[in-house]
Amino acid sequence: MSGADSIKAIDALRDEAVAWLVRVQSDQATADDWAALTVWLEASDDHLIAFEAVESLAAELTDRASEIAPNLTPASSRVVPLPRRRAVLPVWSAAAAAAVIAIVVGPMAWRGYQGAPTVYQTRPGETREVALADGTHIRMDAASTLTVQLGWRARRVQMADAQATFDVAKDPGRPFLISVGDQQVRVVGTEFNIRHYDKTVRVTVRRGIVEVRQPALGSTPVARLVAGQSLSHVEGASRSVQTAADPGPAFAWTQGRMVCDDETLGDMVAYLNRRYPVPIKISPALAGKRFSGVLELGDQDLVVKRLAGYFSLSVHRTDEQIELR
Repeated sequence: MSGADSIKAIDALRDEAVAWLVRVQSDQATADDWAALTVWLEASDDHLIAFEAVESLAAELTDRASEIAPNLTPASSRVVPLPRRRAVLPVWSAAAAAAVIAIVVGPMAWRGYQGAPTVYQTRPGETREVALADGTHIRMDAASTLTVQLGWRARRVQMADAQATFDVAKDPGRPFLISVGDQQVRVVGTEFNIRHYDKTVRVTVRRGIVEVRQPALGSTPVARLVAGQSLSHVEGASRSVQTAADPGPAFAWTQGRMVCDDETLGDMVAYLNRRYPVPIKISPALAGKRFSGVLELGDQDLVVKRLAGYFSLSVHRTDEQIELR
């Protein structure tokens, strides 16, 4: 699904959630309406997430009506007056709701609440430092993609195949949430590294506390990591491995080094192919060979020469690739 199609799908789901919210809050709402809503919510986790988000947004807009209303110029065709909420839900002022509900169904306001998504990418061989508006600093390793949203109530990052260090600015009112694989990392203010390659996630903490959840297993955290601890997880697995860990090796890439502790040549080459634009090739028979030591990630030819010398291999280079035999 393209980015445009994804946004359209999100908008459609949000509008559907708004319609349900208006329906069940109407004075004419019946038990059948609530039962139908329950069926809709239970049909998909996305439905529940969208409905809860719309509820939260509507309630917050009501709370901030006096602040927001002077700046609104809603289109009259999009105004949907919201009846007074029933006692089972937080009670809103009908007047305030009518003043602000117009922007609940407005895509620009919705994205403003969640934060406009900004995509940061690095190419093979490129690293990048990103300073976010909230004071958070991110350093991205090569061939990495992050999508960042700084919302009113939460700061969110969607992490694709990537490696990055995060120095998160403290903001207790807006937790920093990173979705990575099938896990979610939650912090308020701390410094840590996340490596997410080939469906494997590794989180290493250098300062502060990091909470890790696996949404498929419920809302209870699977781990709380403090400085000097690390968690490794394979996507789809029901358990993660938490260990004591020197943060130095995890952060070494930011200083242009690769620290290997009994690393396979196959894994090393996979990482080096992110760091350099010219791909390195090896045969499957060589992939299982192991290496311990430190590689300086400067000139690619020097890195290849050191690996070739360590494993007694020859180097065959073309314009398109470097092959170790």
